[in-house]
Amino acid sequence: MNESNSPADWQGITDPAAVQSRSALKAFIRGLTNDPVVAEDVLQETLLRTSKSVRFAELENPLAYMITVAKSVLYDFQRKAVPNAVDWQNEELEAANDSPETHYHNASKLAFIETVLAQMSPLRREVFVLRRVDGMSRDDIAAALDLSVEAVKKHLTRAMVELTLKLEEAGWTESPE
Repeated sequence: MNESNSPADWQGITDPAAVQSRSALKAFIRGLTNDPVVAEDVLQETLLRTSKSVRFAELENPLAYMITVAKSVLYDFQRKAVPNAVDWQNEELEAANDSPETHYHNASKLAFIETVLAQMSPLRREVFVLRRVDGMSRDDIAAALDLSVEAVKKHLTRAMVELTLKLEEAGWTESPE
């Protein structure tokens, strides 16, 4: 196996085989999700995870391995996901069909989430809102706020953990009856 099969080398993509493999991986990931931001995040995380694999250089079919990793990464993203962008018009239409109990439950939960967000540091809250409400990419957030992408990831992770823990503590993880 030559050096171009290392996913870390795929960032610079010069070898035709690496170009084809990366293109195939990217196409596969885009087939799994309609969100180009999520697709790019999954691609980058897949490349990162596979570049850390000790056995990657020994694989006969590195693309098959990376596809398996990409599925796992996407599953992780979906499991942790909070909606990336909110379509308020669609939400209002759906809300019009909700029962009063559901409406009250959703309004209460939203008020609770707003309270938790208000308790976060201003920077963490801004990073979270830009990513999870406005749907900005991590790279765009980093550039807009003059942060490293790693700092953006750290703020997102900590915000999600904090929000999840507070929701669990308050009993909001169960659906309304």
